[in-house]
Amino acid sequence: MPKIVKVDENGVAAELGFEVGDEILGFDGHPYEDVLDYVFYDGAENFTINARTKDGELVDCEVEKLADEPIGVEFDDEGQLVPIHCRNKCIFCFVDQLPKGMRDTLYVKDDDYRLSFVSGNYVTLTNVFDKEIERILRLHLSPLYISVHCFDKKRKVEMIANPEGAKLFEKMKILAAHGIIMHTQIVLCKGVNDGEILEETLRELAAMRPQVASVAIVPVGLTGHREGLKKLDQIDKETARTVIAQVEAFDKKEGGSFCYCSDEFYLKADLPLPSFESYGDFSQIENGVGLVRAFGQEVDESLKGLEICDKKAEIAFITGQSFKGELAKCLEKVHKYFPDCTFRIVDIYNDFFGRSITVAGLITATDIIAQAKDMPAYTVIPSTMLREFTHTFLDGISVEELENKLNTKIIISAGGADLVRAAKEATGQCR
Repeated sequence: MPKIVKVDENGVAAELGFEVGDEILGFDGHPYEDVLDYVFYDGAENFTINARTKDGELVDCEVEKLADEPIGVEFDDEGQLVPIHCRNKCIFCFVDQLPKGMRDTLYVKDDDYRLSFVSGNYVTLTNVFDKEIERILRLHLSPLYISVHCFDKKRKVEMIANPEGAKLFEKMKILAAHGIIMHTQIVLCKGVNDGEILEETLRELAAMRPQVASVAIVPVGLTGHREGLKKLDQIDKETARTVIAQVEAFDKKEGGSFCYCSDEFYLKADLPLPSFESYGDFSQIENGVGLVRAFGQEVDESLKGLEICDKKAEIAFITGQSFKGELAKCLEKVHKYFPDCTFRIVDIYNDFFGRSITVAGLITATDIIAQAKDMPAYTVIPSTMLREFTHTFLDGISVEELENKLNTKIIISAGGADLVRAAKEATGQCR
């Protein structure tokens, strides 16, 4: 159980006499499992804290407070979130397609409903049973992000190699009945969960609206490291166009803003992306749905009111194969305000994972070093190339190391606005 290491003198715990060294055993008779328990009750008004004092005495403290009034304690590391590992063997699992010899942490597969709530991770719920469902409902862990893939039970079990997957929609219906909002995704595998199976899956998800708030359909990603894995086909142009037509027709029938194909589908299909407005609140942007439109919108907003800059500079923009065309369109707009600047797109082929992987987010520093030559003073990379909350690429090379290898200053771009920021930085005084 977590021990208290600090008590806020202005918090509720101090008023109740809690001290450093006391242990929190639970709340309202429910045992303390992790920090989510504390976060929930920290925002509650009436509850009981079950505790053990540092002298070993068991106490139950009744709490009455305002919802925004903090309990006011800090714990040691006990009770922090330790990811729950995945129990599936999905035929499309990206971790199983990683090359050998990378950091051990990259081969860890989590499937944790708590991280779904906290960080938006997609989970299958195959390791969520009655106890976990009760906790989700009690703490109202909403929204959750659910990997669905298909409704057909037999096909679902084939896809994830776990019989528990057949029970997904039963669990989702319980969550929906109690007001838990769910955003869902379908990893589409050609000849596996497309066609009629996809149509059925969309129908079943739509039946749970509004609790099922959105559906993202994303193409399966296949690396060049699939030795011993089930043979799957790439999503080709014809298949992408078929899926887009099917999903758009279903969404129109549902009134719009429900199911979306990811940007990658449109790039594979060589079709125009939907309008900015069609993406609603961009609830699936982390799944690559509407990311290109949002990027372009940021560029447009950042250019409003900008004065023409006549200073010279050369800037390189590193991206993957799939985004280079859209990036070129955005840079054409920026170039109008920086006419004496030279913008160079460096589109990297993914030799690390295999050339079928074309998204910028899976480009490694290894491939950049091998392919990017004679770089200018400034180079822009998208933040999606880096591990979350770090300045490290998937192959373990840091941004600083890459700067030294290429002899360039790297500007990390988190969106379209950073294209304009990079031009400003490269040209010095421009506003």
